[in-house]
Amino acid sequence: MRNISISILCFVSICFGCITKTKDKKNIAAGENSSKMAETRWVVGNRLISKKDPTIEIEVSDNFQYVGSFEFEIQALTDEYSKEAKGKTIAAGDRFVFVDSDEKRAVKKMFIVQLEGFLDNNEFIYNYDLDNAPYIGDNKYRNNTWFYNSKKAALKNPNDEGALTRKFLIEKGYRIADEFMMSRFVGLASADRKKEIIIFYIEMLQDNTKLNLEEFQNNISEDEAARIEQSLIERSKKSFKIVSG
Repeated sequence: MRNISISILCFVSICFGCITKTKDKKNIAAGENSSKMAETRWVVGNRLISKKDPTIEIEVSDNFQYVGSFEFEIQALTDEYSKEAKGKTIAAGDRFVFVDSDEKRAVKKMFIVQLEGFLDNNEFIYNYDLDNAPYIGDNKYRNNTWFYNSKKAALKNPNDEGALTRKFLIEKGYRIADEFMMSRFVGLASADRKKEIIIFYIEMLQDNTKLNLEEFQNNISEDEAARIEQSLIERSKKSFKIVSG
């Protein structure tokens, strides 16, 4: 069966953010944002280094260029939260963005690492099952795929991570298609389950399949959809290497 969504959000990825470089780190991103996490997470070349939650080093394929990072906060807005939590900030994180683009700054692919966590003032945890998930490096990661219209999702939820990333890249002069296909890896980043790490590999759907979203959903066989999905997963696995952690 095809795993299709018009939205990038699900509960395990609802917390979303990013960090920036500090002056004493050799970070190639344009611009420089202040961050309370800047002493524990940074990028050197195409290697993301995190010293806390989790301790990890991720080497991103040379096809990508590091663009920068941003921080975010997550508010409890959906019905899954209690009345006491509704409207309050419950989580925060950092998002690191890499792109593969052409000479006209049209984005062909994106690679994103998201490090996030629930705040200490609440008891929320990430409770998804990792028992049968494979190891990548020292950690277990669940993988799933999404085929969706990023622009429509951003208009519907302008403060979510997908919308913030589109805005972040557009403000830096990049052009982005509307329809994406994504392979996502989700793992825990702390023993208490209050922190998680999410790795996103995103391609422009039509550029890579010659299909728009409606055609992918309705005009091809299940076998062809499965082939496209599996090919996406294999490319996503080759787009990064966990050096340690």
